[in-house]
Amino acid sequence: IDTLIVGGGQAGLAVSYFLRQRGREHVVLEQAAQAGHAWRNDRWDSFTFVTPNWAIQLPGAGYEGHDPDGFLKKAEILAYFEGYVEKYKFPIQLNTNVIEVAPVEGGYQVTANGKTYHAKNIVMATGSFQKPKIPAYSANIPAGVLQLHSGHYRNPSQLPAGAILVVGAAQSGMQIAEELYQSGRTVYLSTGFAPRAPRRYRGRETFSWLKDTGFVSTPVEKLPSPKARFISNPQLSGKDGGHSLNLHQFARDGVKLLGHIAGVQEGKVVFKADLKENLAKTDKT
Repeated sequence: IDTLIVGGGQAGLAVSYFLRQRGREHVVLEQAAQAGHAWRNDRWDSFTFVTPNWAIQLPGAGYEGHDPDGFLKKAEILAYFEGYVEKYKFPIQLNTNVIEVAPVEGGYQVTANGKTYHAKNIVMATGSFQKPKIPAYSANIPAGVLQLHSGHYRNPSQLPAGAILVVGAAQSGMQIAEELYQSGRTVYLSTGFAPRAPRRYRGRETFSWLKDTGFVSTPVEKLPSPKARFISNPQLSGKDGGHSLNLHQFARDGVKLLGHIAGVQEGKVVFKADLKENLAKTDKT
């Protein structure tokens, strides 16, 4: 095969679109049973895009709906991906888990589901969040305490009665914490340094400013450093028409803010005394 694309999410499908435009032979290998796996299986029930609908610009399938400034909900996101695959009949092989890519003469050898592929080119389109990042101290938390990664959380009713500790105050942690306390749960939030931003500025949605100033089209090589690509996304939500998320407002609403977790000792979680520092960095960023 001329080119193998590993991953059938938005990046892999976009590459497939352009390769087909140029008549290049290729196959997309996707580990899940359907395209858009992360949006389908690793997001909670009330999840929405944080970027507005007009920013949905997969090649050949830009947003054409009636609400360009709205935010797609989970079911709408999945329908969009399914329609994209159906429209262009991408050469995608589902339920195909790639376990090894090795260089060989003339290209690469790829092992997946007991099969061996030979390709001149490989495009890795697996994304940056394939596996949950679980801190080591989680092993010391008593077995009777339910622990869930954000990718496994679905809704408040999934959790047993009692207070809830959300670890991490970037987009996912903030959105989940908001849903939990609005549902009447007692929520503790271990904060970090994720930046916050206004949802709208001077009557315009924030992402429209980022587009017009050229921020979203900045190539990686022009960033201040390679690490800048992995800076946390700002504390925003697309739920209920889109709004800002604010730790100070969370505190006013009853969320109990805490610093970073220092570890777990004798079954108790210990926090660093850095809450004020975290709030100051969040506001400054």
